[in-house]
Amino acid sequence: MKQLRYNYGMVGCLLALMALGFCACNDGLADELFVKNSYIIHNGWQDYQLTVREDNTALLPIYFGVNGTSGNDKDITLTLEVDPDTLAGYNWERYKNQDDLYYKILPPETYSFDNSSWTIPQGELNAAAYITIDLAKIEEVGSLYDDYVLPLRIASSTGEPIGQNKYVKVLAHIGFKNDYSGVYSGKGVVTQQGTSYTTETTGTQLYAINNDVCYMFVGDKTRSNTADYLNYAVEIHRNMFGDISLVSENQGLQFEPYSARLTRKYTYNYTDQRYYTEVTTIELAYGYLDSTLPEPLTMTFEGTFSMSRDVLRVEYPDVEVEE
Repeated sequence: MKQLRYNYGMVGCLLALMALGFCACNDGLADELFVKNSYIIHNGWQDYQLTVREDNTALLPIYFGVNGTSGNDKDITLTLEVDPDTLAGYNWERYKNQDDLYYKILPPETYSFDNSSWTIPQGELNAAAYITIDLAKIEEVGSLYDDYVLPLRIASSTGEPIGQNKYVKVLAHIGFKNDYSGVYSGKGVVTQQGTSYTTETTGTQLYAINNDVCYMFVGDKTRSNTADYLNYAVEIHRNMFGDISLVSENQGLQFEPYSARLTRKYTYNYTDQRYYTEVTTIELAYGYLDSTLPEPLTMTFEGTFSMSRDVLRVEYPDVEVEE
């Protein structure tokens, strides 16, 4: 009678190969660590500085994504809706009863969506909605000085379910920019007229209204330190020659412009030769009435502030460049 002899080494190898083959056949399951969901990529509170275009509109992009560790094997179609409750909750949590500081919701007449729904195609992991905001409409129905938020959330998702609540909402804080808006640093001096009392400032911010108009807050006033800050807004108008002038529509401010000047210089950017370094300098002098004090007082202001940015050389072919 013949005895059967087993080569245990060979059996072990065969079992190992079978196990490898089984895993290979189930790669999709083994690699997928999460249940797939759709979400807004830049969710939560988001600050936007949107470029004002020639037609006085700006474009707000909202990007969608699908999570998971394997590829997307289907079309995922999404819709958006405005979410005022989330903005109301944010305002309450941040400011409580100081409702004069609340962010305002962007009026519905002022913006439009590029579509009614958006699709993340099979094989892709993201898509984008584009929202056109009309600054002229904002001026018609509200104020361009107000601080606006557009609160949005995913309303529906077919193909994959909507993700967790906190990942499918965005509070889009809307700001606009042109080529001379932004944060400037330097020195300004507020002087109480008729006295030697002074206050110094180390910067100012210019907020764009259109391509050639910005606004700022006078003296040391800001959104955060002055309850009625809108009463202290002053517009800066730039003409076709690049000269600027100061204008206030608030008669109660008793605003009196003394001088305003904007200059620019360009230098070579030796770190990246595709760019010039552009330095914009504004020099301002004016008077105004400060009504936040127990007794309204006339103030004067003088300041010089600068802002630096890199600009592509090909977009500025005719500028004079300093060595």
